[in-house]
Amino acid sequence: MNSFGRIFRVSIFGESHGESVGINIDGCPAGLHLSAQDLLPDLERRKGGKGKGTTPRQEADYPFFKSGVFNGKTTGFPITILFENNNTRSEDYQKQRSFPRPGHADFTAHEKFGGNEDYRGGGHFSARLTTGLVAAGAIAKKLLQQITVTATLTEVGGLKDIEQGLQKAIDAKDSVGGIVECVVKGLPVGLGEPYFDSLESTLAHMMFAIPAVKGIEFGSGFAAAAMFGTEHNDVIEDMMGKTTTNHAGGIVGGISNGNDLAFRLAIKPTSSTPKVQHSLNWETGQMEDFSIKGRHDLCVALRAPVIVEACTAIVLVDSMILENRIPRVLTPLAPKGELIYHITSSENWESAVLKGYYEAMSLDSEGFIHCSTDAQVAGTLERFFAGQTNLVKLVIDSTKLVHDLKYEQATDLDMLFPHVYGIINVDAVTDVITL
Repeated sequence: MNSFGRIFRVSIFGESHGESVGINIDGCPAGLHLSAQDLLPDLERRKGGKGKGTTPRQEADYPFFKSGVFNGKTTGFPITILFENNNTRSEDYQKQRSFPRPGHADFTAHEKFGGNEDYRGGGHFSARLTTGLVAAGAIAKKLLQQITVTATLTEVGGLKDIEQGLQKAIDAKDSVGGIVECVVKGLPVGLGEPYFDSLESTLAHMMFAIPAVKGIEFGSGFAAAAMFGTEHNDVIEDMMGKTTTNHAGGIVGGISNGNDLAFRLAIKPTSSTPKVQHSLNWETGQMEDFSIKGRHDLCVALRAPVIVEACTAIVLVDSMILENRIPRVLTPLAPKGELIYHITSSENWESAVLKGYYEAMSLDSEGFIHCSTDAQVAGTLERFFAGQTNLVKLVIDSTKLVHDLKYEQATDLDMLFPHVYGIINVDAVTDVITL
């Protein structure tokens, strides 16, 4: 229907020429600092009327928060965001109502909903509704922190040169499609719930909710069908799961493997084209010549990258929460410049020096490395390392960490402990003390 997600769940509403469009986001953790300013950069990227090949229709796309944010932070309850529709020309659609537009949902929606649907501007089927998805995606990106999601338009009208592809459409007085590539860096191992909620499955499900998406491939995609197994297999280099190639696109067995997540989308040509077409007039029952009037994108793929990023981030946040890698209540980052400590064996530290980074088993099981403040070291030694030998205490400068450091409450103690959400880079360790 109109909702997606298991814990971080989004629900879209509205029509292209209705009073507003919007989104409701349930399951967002409490304590996230959030304002309209956090959403505006991505909303600006989605706007039309900003360049060659995009629709002349311009809307302010200012997000009005109606619930879920208090004192500048998320409350943990549903977030509702509205976007007003102020620049509509519904008469364009009334004039051409006799023709169910080829490539649009006019005919199928009319049959499914008995003619009760709002057809103006495509109604609920319009890409106008992706405004809410982009807003939810901007929130999801904030939650992902060190994980980056980047989508790029790599091809227009079958050409790598974007300008040439657009000119091809202009010269033909027709519309064109394109290819969008998305790469995610910094994902942990373990996201995805096989069989039916594998990471590919949920990503593909969400991507096909974007209007005009007609195909998706991960890694080598369809090219894999022509490869040998030894050619397609990604050889594993180290205990972190790094591979020499990435034909799998960062997902194996439906689960993220710690390498870059990479996939590509095929975006069809804009269905609304000014070129004359010969199709059904459902008032006369005859096929007749007609052309589509109104304001439309020459190539919808131009505005797709930020929408793809948003939908990807929404899926990943939902998966991260399922894996308990994003808590229900967010805690503040550690004070800058504070020293923290970690106890480990001398063998583990020697191995870390050779690799250039330190990791612990808790990184896979809990998503972070346990550390202590100076006052907590003695208690940590007594509780977890009593009787052990060959131990060292790592002195860590928190300003040099490449991953986030957060203070979070231990489940069985009434105190906050520092947790490093990722590997500890060796250059952040300022001293190693033998215990």
